[in-house]
Amino acid sequence: MNAELVAAGAGLVGVVLGGGVTLAAAHIQRKGSKDQADATLRAAVTTARLQYAGALEQQNRIAQRTAYVGFIAATHAFRQALRREIPGRANPDPFREVHRALRDAYVAVELEGPPSVLAAADAVVGAGFGVTQFVYNDADLMETWRILHRAARGQDAAAAALQALREVQRVLVETPPDQRHTLMEPEHQDWQEAQDDPQSPAARWRSARQRARPALYDTGRLLTDDQAEALLLDVSTFPSNALERVAHVSRGFEEAADAFVQTARSYLNDTAPEI
Repeated sequence: MNAELVAAGAGLVGVVLGGGVTLAAAHIQRKGSKDQADATLRAAVTTARLQYAGALEQQNRIAQRTAYVGFIAATHAFRQALRREIPGRANPDPFREVHRALRDAYVAVELEGPPSVLAAADAVVGAGFGVTQFVYNDADLMETWRILHRAARGQDAAAAALQALREVQRVLVETPPDQRHTLMEPEHQDWQEAQDDPQSPAARWRSARQRARPALYDTGRLLTDDQAEALLLDVSTFPSNALERVAHVSRGFEEAADAFVQTARSYLNDTAPEI
């Protein structure tokens, strides 16, 4: 009887142990399957994210390129206006429409970025604004300068007046910048010194102006009195005349526009997508 109980007990222990092993094996198998499933899920999620990021990057690049192309087209329109239009009394602001188009195109660049391209676009818009404001403020003066330049090609009196204006400007350019403001101040010491030293900047500037004024008035009614005085004031005040200054700000726009193209091209071609 005891032997039978022992045998039965041993059999039960065997069954229990066998069942435990089976359950443990099943649990391990299930855990392995779950880990594998989790790994598969993670891989699928990662792949989906990468695919989405890649598609989004491609979409963003297309949008950026479109924005840059639109902005470059607007800069070309502004360039054409600079080279084609002649600002003056009849057309004081030939850049109004093209500058508005440039600002509209800038909005798209502002949205798409990145900061380096946006900074280059800022410089273009700022330079365009400078050209527009300059032409708006000095259109009449530039027109007067053109009248004198055209007449000087075939009229001795106009050529003499232009040469006299250039002499005033030459004296101003040769005067150190920190002394130029003293030239038009009669109460300044330089004016008193000019009486004793005819070679002083103030004396030479004053003498050149005295020669230029009658030359401007002796051009056969080419210029009105107001126009003559405007030209004389311009060359007496600035190291460059209005036509030279507008040429300078126009070159500034051209350079900013070229820099934008280079910056945009560098970004689109050389920057690796960020995922």
